[in-house]
Amino acid sequence: MLTRNRGFSLVELTTAMAASFILVIGFGSVIVMSRQQLSATNIRVGLGYDQVLIDRYIRTKLTSTVSDSMQIFADEIDESTSTTSTSGTILRAVDSDSTVYHLSIDSSTLEWVIDSTSHAPVDCEVADLLFTERAGNFGKILSINMNLVSDEDTLACAWTITLRN
Repeated sequence: MLTRNRGFSLVELTTAMAASFILVIGFGSVIVMSRQQLSATNIRVGLGYDQVLIDRYIRTKLTSTVSDSMQIFADEIDESTSTTSTSGTILRAVDSDSTVYHLSIDSSTLEWVIDSTSHAPVDCEVADLLFTERAGNFGKILSINMNLVSDEDTLACAWTITLRN
């Protein structure tokens, strides 16, 4: 007996193409969403890395400052008139080895000046920088709050340091 190979019918081909199209669209959307999540993760990792750098600066430099030397200014005008405050956006402190630290924001950039040498320790923008001092049981307590900002995400950071003489 002779059998004929008839191939696929038009309905079968159309069904196979439609199923393939649905799979391609599904995989494509998964790839697009994965790329978006990777981008968001990269931004958060960058902000986290900047937070670690600031944390290192704070722990190695500000923890050794002399509490009586610390001055907080509400803004640049108060700093120019030497009007100190218990909270503000500018901090000036002197280390035990006479190193002078000056922290402020300049055009959304954290500016950390050490003995008149300016440093920009982080790449991201900084917003809502606030220094606050209060008396504690073992010395002055300095609180530092700031937001690290990228185009699409914000990381709130806060430190509390007890300064001793």
